[in-house]
Amino acid sequence: MSVRRPFVWLAVLGVWLATPAPAGAHRLDEYLQATRLSIDDERVRLEIDLTAGVAVAPEVFSWIDTNRDGRISHAEGEAYARQVLRSVALSVDGRPAPITLIEVRFPQFREMSLGVGTLQVRATANVSATRAGRHQISYFNTHRSESSVYLVNALVPADPRIQIAGQQRDRAQHGLALDYTVRADAPWARTCSLLAALAMAGALGIARRPRTNARP
Repeated sequence: MSVRRPFVWLAVLGVWLATPAPAGAHRLDEYLQATRLSIDDERVRLEIDLTAGVAVAPEVFSWIDTNRDGRISHAEGEAYARQVLRSVALSVDGRPAPITLIEVRFPQFREMSLGVGTLQVRATANVSATRAGRHQISYFNTHRSESSVYLVNALVPADPRIQIAGQQRDRAQHGLALDYTVRADAPWARTCSLLAALAMAGALGIARRPRTNARP
């Protein structure tokens, strides 16, 4: 065996140990709050996933388990989810958009203690129908900023008329300013919709017309 081989392996090991962890890795002493925004012309949907690292999981669990019985009840999970949403500011075109809690899913302590338990908060904000043109959504999250790290992204809109024009985040990703445009319906699309509605109305009228008995 060559004498140089152990030194080669030691060099490789040293390079591997010196390589920094990926920036997106979830550290054990952090409370990760990841938000995804989904928009259409009448509402904004929020998906907020909160995952505590192993080192901070007991403290985070105590924030939710207020009666200290070692588990998260539905009432406790919902109360904490509303607390999270009270720390969130959302506006559309400069006007505040009230947020309504839709659903919350919460882990058990064992999952959180392993760093894999994620509290899932789902909410929506109804806004007035957005006219064709350029618009902006502003989102900002300050929940437990003393021990948290943040991620925020926008999902690709399901409505093809809505196109995201740009996203701007602050350095800590507490917030996101999202510019988007809404295209007007093409004239042919409106015409097709009108013809389809008229055809359906005609079909319903024929179906409802009383039948006359045939004469013998």
